[in-house]
Amino acid sequence: MPQDTSIYWNGSGQLPPEIIQLPPEQRQQVIEAIRAEQRPDQGDFYGPIMGAIFFSVFVVVAIYQKFKQNTLVHSAPILDAEANPSGMGLTPALLYSGNKLRFSDKVIAEILLKRFPYYSGLSTPNQEKFIQRLQKFMALKSFIIHDHNGFKEMPILISATAIQISFGLDKYLLPNFDTFNIYPGEFLRTAPFVRFLIGNVTGNTISLSWKHFLEGLKYPDDGQNVGMHEIAHALYYQTFVVEKHVDVEFRDTFIDFDSHGNKVYDLEKLGGPGLYSEYAMKDFQEFWAESVEIFFEKPIQMKVLYPSLYLAMSDLLNQNPANPFSTDGG
Repeated sequence: MPQDTSIYWNGSGQLPPEIIQLPPEQRQQVIEAIRAEQRPDQGDFYGPIMGAIFFSVFVVVAIYQKFKQNTLVHSAPILDAEANPSGMGLTPALLYSGNKLRFSDKVIAEILLKRFPYYSGLSTPNQEKFIQRLQKFMALKSFIIHDHNGFKEMPILISATAIQISFGLDKYLLPNFDTFNIYPGEFLRTAPFVRFLIGNVTGNTISLSWKHFLEGLKYPDDGQNVGMHEIAHALYYQTFVVEKHVDVEFRDTFIDFDSHGNKVYDLEKLGGPGLYSEYAMKDFQEFWAESVEIFFEKPIQMKVLYPSLYLAMSDLLNQNPANPFSTDGG
């Protein structure tokens, strides 16, 4: 997967400065105008706006340039976080350094038992292994929350998603990705055109909409989980692009997924059983990311419809969610 070189507005919350600095009423009108011209799509992003709306946004921006402000909003976070002083925006950003969070194993277990079904299905020894891995993963990451408040569920559940996917692998830390951006909802991207995203992997950063991330956990059998989707992209990028901290068995076994996956990809593109979304047909990288979602959330359907692909996925990730008791998740 090529590195995403699109431009992001750092330190401005969810909106670029030219929009966020408008008076509240006009700012909301601009946001609604953008959303009105977009058709929500499955996967990483919402579709591009029409050229006329793009022009109107910046006409409104130009009219209200004189109302620009440089005030930074300071927040009172729930957890021990640092306010992000960078940028010109008015939306706060809270920085959580994973090595300073120091959640107890008990606190993590309570959250996982309540919100993360995968963990509940593990044996006691594997639950302990899962938390140990989660603690190590979380300690190496920074979590930037673009909102007034941060919650301990954010770093814990996002880290848990990464550990779930890699639980059958020896290498699981994804060191290339040291930062998670967490937005309350979809976030705005300004280049090469304006669009709203719900998840994105670029450079050393994974960005997620918290609203959509939670929906993925709330409906664990619908085959849609933005957290899994983006972590799957990150795992591929770590292995085949960065080529450091590589799980050798995963890398060498991926050729089987390529072989069986390409056949399924071609079949689905021709209107096959319809296990995959239209967005997965965009390219083979999106097919891979959605395959991970389906493997964990619809394993029986994948096994029945595409047994060879399911077996390849099971060998690749060293897990068997269609029969979890055979491997206990790892």
